[in-house]
Amino acid sequence: MLMGLALLAGTAQQAPPPSALASAPAVAPGRIQASGLAVLLPSGAATSSDGAATPSDGSGGPPASGPESPDCSKLKCVALTMDDGPVPQTAKLLKLLRKEHAHATFFVVGMNAKRHPAIVRQMVADGNAVGNHSWDHPQFWKVSKKKIRQELARTDKLLKKLTGSRPVLVRAPFGEVDARVRAITKSRGQVLVQWSVDPVDWRDRNPKLVTKRILKQARRNSIILSHDIRPTTRKAYAGIIRGLKARGFTLVTVPELLGVHAKPGHLYFHG
Repeated sequence: MLMGLALLAGTAQQAPPPSALASAPAVAPGRIQASGLAVLLPSGAATSSDGAATPSDGSGGPPASGPESPDCSKLKCVALTMDDGPVPQTAKLLKLLRKEHAHATFFVVGMNAKRHPAIVRQMVADGNAVGNHSWDHPQFWKVSKKKIRQELARTDKLLKKLTGSRPVLVRAPFGEVDARVRAITKSRGQVLVQWSVDPVDWRDRNPKLVTKRILKQARRNSIILSHDIRPTTRKAYAGIIRGLKARGFTLVTVPELLGVHAKPGHLYFHG
């Protein structure tokens, strides 16, 4: 698997307008603009006092795929990821995924997960992956290491309460990852995962355009960024899912795409 740079993307539920996003900080020396997301540890994993996980096998990495997981070494896999929710309308998206026999990875914001716990539980019940996207979507570059840890730990605690498992993969708000974020996630046994396809749906709220960009850019092992909080993006999902399937892609979760080799603190932008 490769590590690389990603474009700035992602917004919180009450997202700033495009003008505010455009004023986000530029990449500073020594920093990598990236993203990560979280899968859920098996119930047998141990958890330290601050919420950091220690897998029962001592590997420090995400759990292995189950025996019925798609074999992405043979299949043309892609991972559709959805940031910043859940919102009430995410329930309709879950229904669409069930209908299409597809799975996705949801990077949830803790405060939104607290508002819609049943939707989070349904995500996991349907076989989707759930990731830690911070508690309230701050800019990690502007906050202290203590604040970053608090953001991750608070969301981890809630997700473990809701689902019975604790995330080991993280997507940073706005894709802001620097050496501090990498060190913190490594110490917590968590993996950062970027995206390789960005339809810029947070800016260009046009379902046809978003669908066209995703279908044009998708390649085998792509991780696709999107935002289920956007009505225009939700409107595009049916065409995105069916279009990808028509092109021979198998929609999998990020854990299924990465397999067992992802390393805590490392950055991944595709499988």
